[in-house]
Amino acid sequence: MMSLATAYSARQRMQRLLRTTICHLSSSATVASERTDSQLLTAYEYAALVSPEQQKRCMEKMRNLPAFPRPKSLTPTRREKLSASVLIALCQERGTDEISLLYTRRSRHLRSHSFQISFPGGKRDESDESYVDCALRETEEEIGLPRDRIQVWGEAKPLYLPLTSAIVPVVGFVADFHISELRLNWEEVEEAFSIPLNSLMAPKAARHTQFRSGYSSPAFVVDQYRIWGITGYLTHVFLHCLLPPSQLPDSLKTNIKFVRPFKTPPKPRHRSDPSMAS
Repeated sequence: MMSLATAYSARQRMQRLLRTTICHLSSSATVASERTDSQLLTAYEYAALVSPEQQKRCMEKMRNLPAFPRPKSLTPTRREKLSASVLIALCQERGTDEISLLYTRRSRHLRSHSFQISFPGGKRDESDESYVDCALRETEEEIGLPRDRIQVWGEAKPLYLPLTSAIVPVVGFVADFHISELRLNWEEVEEAFSIPLNSLMAPKAARHTQFRSGYSSPAFVVDQYRIWGITGYLTHVFLHCLLPPSQLPDSLKTNIKFVRPFKTPPKPRHRSDPSMAS
C-alpha cells in the first residue's frame, strides 16, 4: 500500500508534468498561429524563395522593370549621364532559416547623402568588367564581404532615376551569414545591418515619402531604421519581384502615384484700417 509521502510526491510529479504539457501545447499553438499568419514567411517559404525556380522568376521580373515615370518638374543633371551598381543581398542568417536584406548607412565623412541608408555599391569604374563586377568590388571595399561569399543571381534592368546616376541592381545570395563577418571601411560606411523580410513585409513598416517636386516614393521604417529615397524604391521593387503574388502583403500592393506639388496661396496684402486714416 502506498504511503502518504509517496502519494504526495507522485501527485507533485503529475502536476509538474501537466504544467509542462500545457506550456508545450501553448507554445505549439503560438507557433502554429504565427505560421498561419499570411504576412509571416515560414521556413518552407524561405527555402522556396531562394530555390532555382523562384530565382529565375525573380530575375526575369527584375530585367523587365517598367521605366520610372520622371516628373516633368525635374530638370536633368550631369549626374544622370553616369552609371552605378548596387548589390541587393539576400542573407540567410546563421543558425536560422530567416532571410534578410543587407543594408549600409553611409559614412558621416561623405560629402553627399551622409548617414543615409543604402545598398552596398557605387559608381562603375573603367576597370570593372561588368555591373556585377562593380557591385561585388564596391561591396568588398565598403564592408569587407568577399565576392566568393556571394552567389550572384544576375543583374537587373538599368533604372534611370531623377537627379542621380543610372543604377543597375545586382541580386545575390549569401548563405550562413552573420553580421560579425563584415569589416567596415569607416570612410565610406558608418554601419552595416540586415533586416528580415518579415519585418519589411509588416504593415507598420510600409510608409512613403512625399517630395517637394511633386512625386511620392515608397519607404520603410523598421525599428530605428528609415529606408527611403532610392533605397526605399529599390526595396519596394525588389520585394515585388521576389515574393509570389500570394505572399505579397497588402501594404506592398499600394500604388503610390505622383502628386502635383502643393502650392501655398499668396498671403493677402495688409490693408490699413480706414478709421485710422488722417
